[in-house]
Amino acid sequence: MAAKYRILYIDDEVDNLKVFKIAFQNEFAVTIESSPLKGLDLIRNEEFEILVVDQRMPEMTGVEVLENAMQLQRDSVRILLTGYSDMQATINAVNKGKIFYYLSKPWKKEEVKGILLKAIDHYELTKKNKELISRLSQSINELQVFLYRASHDLKAPITTQLGLLNLLREEVTGDSKIYVAKIEEVISRLEKTIDKIRELSDLGYDFVSKNYTSEIAAVVEKVLEKWNQKLQVGEIQVKLNLKQSNDFTLESGLLEMIIDELIENSINFHNKNQTDKWIEIASDFDAPSNMLKLSVKDNGIGIDPTLLDEVTDPFFRGTALSTGNGLGLYIVKRVCDLIHGSIAIHSDGKSGTEVTISIPNLKK
Repeated sequence: MAAKYRILYIDDEVDNLKVFKIAFQNEFAVTIESSPLKGLDLIRNEEFEILVVDQRMPEMTGVEVLENAMQLQRDSVRILLTGYSDMQATINAVNKGKIFYYLSKPWKKEEVKGILLKAIDHYELTKKNKELISRLSQSINELQVFLYRASHDLKAPITTQLGLLNLLREEVTGDSKIYVAKIEEVISRLEKTIDKIRELSDLGYDFVSKNYTSEIAAVVEKVLEKWNQKLQVGEIQVKLNLKQSNDFTLESGLLEMIIDELIENSINFHNKNQTDKWIEIASDFDAPSNMLKLSVKDNGIGIDPTLLDEVTDPFFRGTALSTGNGLGLYIVKRVCDLIHGSIAIHSDGKSGTEVTISIPNLKK
């Protein structure tokens, strides 16, 4: 025989408790208690699928009981019962006690039974959802571990191959040098893809912010130094319009990752036939939302406006000219999701692209 679902009914009127128990003890395992404080002790020590609590009691209100109960047994379905028309109690019950249903006295057995059965359905659905989320989280963690290990295992032989190619370059002559350069280009592209997969695996773990900064300009300069050679070769001018404040704090590693990906995109998709090539990096603070607005704008080849909703998908390439791996903007989107920020991308497909990132202030 299947175990009955457990109900705890708390009401200071003993007659109400007795009637409720007689009415539902055949279908449910009913526990009754006239003292809210003793009722909370029961909740602290026993499991109940459903909590039914009267609103007006001498020791504390039903809303207060349910608010405390929510901290002790978050999964229990909470029902508030009252014989008074009290709109504020209803509002408080919803906001503080997170009730499932609000019942008025006098109640009818069939009506209450129907609500209790719905409460059980709700309890089971919530339980199954939590189990599914737990299994999904486990699968995601296993995938992240696989990506992390695979990227590290692949990195070592690729580094070795690049080292051997450097030695081979010194030995070959003529057309062979061209072939060596092509092989090196392909391997370097694979290395970049592995590096980005490793970045994604790092974001997949329980990320804890450790390196905080208010120096936005310093982070930008660090990234620009990394790309300095490619900027010079491509004759791309960088314009900076950065505002920073000691009242605004960011996670420097994640900010660096965002800027790095956006600058790489702007470099890769600049217009080679254009004489005046530029990238503009700007930052400002939006006081009402307490957010940093960071934008990276260029006058490159742009993105087809019909593809803007897809460019943050993993491995998406918006043009046949792309030599990347389609992970750059996906990584930026993942970082934004991680820090509860947002990304907006604008382009007319002809005169460049502007990516705006909204980043919340970590300073409390």
